[in-house]
Amino acid sequence: MPAKKNSAHFDDALTGIEIERLTVRDKDVAHEAQRWTAGERGPVIDDPDVLAAADLTTFVTEAIKIGAHALSAAGQAHDAKALQQMLKDVGEKAAESTTKAVETTERATKTAAEAMAKAANDAKKAITEADAASRKEFTTSVDNAKKSLNAELRRIFGGTNPELIDKLQPVLDKFGADLDAKVKVGTGDLLAKAAKQFDPSDPTSPMAKHAKALDAQQEKLTKLIADNHSDLAKKVDEVVVALKIQEARNSVTTRTTRKGAAFEDVLGGLLQDIAAGMGDEYTDTRNTTGVIARCQKGDGVWTVGGGTAQVVIEVTDSIKERQWTPYLDLAERNREANASLGIVPTPEQNGGQSIRVLGPRRVVMAFKPEADDPALLRTVVMLLRASALAASSRRGADEIATAEEKITEAIKQLEKIDGVKKLASSIQKNATKIENDCTGINAGIQRLLTDALEALTEVPADQPHESGAVA
Repeated sequence: MPAKKNSAHFDDALTGIEIERLTVRDKDVAHEAQRWTAGERGPVIDDPDVLAAADLTTFVTEAIKIGAHALSAAGQAHDAKALQQMLKDVGEKAAESTTKAVETTERATKTAAEAMAKAANDAKKAITEADAASRKEFTTSVDNAKKSLNAELRRIFGGTNPELIDKLQPVLDKFGADLDAKVKVGTGDLLAKAAKQFDPSDPTSPMAKHAKALDAQQEKLTKLIADNHSDLAKKVDEVVVALKIQEARNSVTTRTTRKGAAFEDVLGGLLQDIAAGMGDEYTDTRNTTGVIARCQKGDGVWTVGGGTAQVVIEVTDSIKERQWTPYLDLAERNREANASLGIVPTPEQNGGQSIRVLGPRRVVMAFKPEADDPALLRTVVMLLRASALAASSRRGADEIATAEEKITEAIKQLEKIDGVKKLASSIQKNATKIENDCTGINAGIQRLLTDALEALTEVPADQPHESGAVA
């Protein structure tokens, strides 16, 4: 009997995942799924009939793929941290073992030297004591021999007038004294030479030479251990640095080998919401070739009024400095757009500025979705949208001139935002006033753009005009 399969399991080839009757009850998942009723991400749908008939296969597939990539990135970061901690522990243990080895070697060397010194002193003391004892015994033996010899001579040659004994006595005394002196000198020299062999303070003694060789060997061993530890610590540090660099690369918005995919995805969703609220359309064109052969410049296209005008959007979080003017020019030609917008996450990637106006219809801005106000992005898009409309219009001289005048004023207002944002980052105590200034400037820009759009809507159909200021 075949085993019962789980709701989510591998296919027979083990290269895919099959899901059968799996229910996910999560408020955020359900809300995001309401955008995918048509097979791609769009506005939120609340119609129960549409939701009931929706095919969410594409949504589930994309959600699982994105979730798997996120889990993989998180797992790699965790593994890197674990390996980094392990290497740190190895380095600490290596340092500890090296210190202990050096201390043990020093203790062993010191103990050996002390034992050798003690042995030398004991040997010297024993030799000295033996010398004193042998001298005493020899002196006693000589005295006894002299007494015995004198007694024997007196017995043999004695008498009432022992003249021969009296003559021999000085000779015998001199012989005994000379013999005693020679024996003492010879024995003393012998004992001195023997003691010298065990004297560690004498550099010519074997004991001193052995101690010196032992010290040299200990120094060599200590240096070898220190060098090995230094090499190991250096290699561990290199691996730790490499891991930190890899972890930093993985953590920068989880970018792909080309660009920051997650950053582009978040901005794409935000731009789609803004476009839907303005009655326009935003299309992701990252993987689509434009009118120029084999050219994919232009990550997205903002279509105004069903195709009246277009704004090309270029998004990147690359740390490499980019020449924006020729890049946006190529993107505009590739997507047949009338204006262009470049977006990066930080001011450092934008020449240190929050907003750079490169021309009447080209802007590069620093915008981080999780930190910055979407109203700023909406304001910049409205400006470029109005510029694109003015550039695409070719009739109504008076109204076009009015629109161009308003757009020019709006661009000047927009350039002030960069200074205001820099002021906000450096002067915290004036944050409230700065925020009010930003709000006022945004409101002024939107009012001017509204006036420009109203002027464009009043353009008569029979007055030809060539655009000047922003065309």
